[in-house]
Amino acid sequence: MEHKRNTKQKQLILDILTNSPKPMSINDIYQKVITELPTIAKSTIYRNIDSLLSQNLIDKYYLNDNELFYQIKDNNHHHKHYVICDSCKRMFDLPLCPIHEIENAMEKEGFSISDHYIQISGTCKDCLKKKNETDAK
Repeated sequence: MEHKRNTKQKQLILDILTNSPKPMSINDIYQKVITELPTIAKSTIYRNIDSLLSQNLIDKYYLNDNELFYQIKDNNHHHKHYVICDSCKRMFDLPLCPIHEIENAMEKEGFSISDHYIQISGTCKDCLKKKNETDAK
């Protein structure tokens, strides 16, 4: 059984994820953590992330060609999906989960859905505008 200590490192990671408007990779988290704890090992971040996942305090996302990103769970424990711009790599919230109705239908059939992921990529309006301006020259 995992010990659920709330260490200084774990609390700092939670604070970083809580204050982030978007999911963060381990490298993103590490870059923030070392400003306050310069001697922390990246393995400590991985261990704490695993602990936070097992405590159901954060969500895990596969974004940018299946790289793992983490985000604090919202108050309603709803998961999120993102649209990612291929050019600038900005992430935009998908306003709803299009799989929710399919999950409900499958659960009525007795199938237990454990998880799902949606990643949509394309080009955001700012990058399209820049591309169109470049093409017009």
